[in-house]
Amino acid sequence: MLKVICEFRKGIFFIRLLGYLNKSNYIEKEELLTQIILFNKFKYIVINTNYLEKVDFEGLKLILNISKKTIESGSNLVLCDKYQIVKKLFNLNVPNIKDEMEVL
Repeated sequence: MLKVICEFRKGIFFIRLLGYLNKSNYIEKEELLTQIILFNKFKYIVINTNYLEKVDFEGLKLILNISKKTIESGSNLVLCDKYQIVKKLFNLNVPNIKDEMEVL
């Protein structure tokens, strides 16, 4: 099961991914997050992957697709990925932080 917690605080849109990110649950979440991002055109978006327990290849696509949509919408993307796994796998040229407090 995947839980997505979204929060807008101090001009930053936080997307926290918790639980299992796999092909059975990522499509629904991707559609919702894409609509929110494209409609609101946030200046800064933080994707926090620190609370994911399991991720399969299809689940990684969600993170990559949300990253692309964020950049397309003109937002600044920051990954909160304490092990930098997502950044290493996709060779993303985005800032990486270990904890959300670093961005504030």
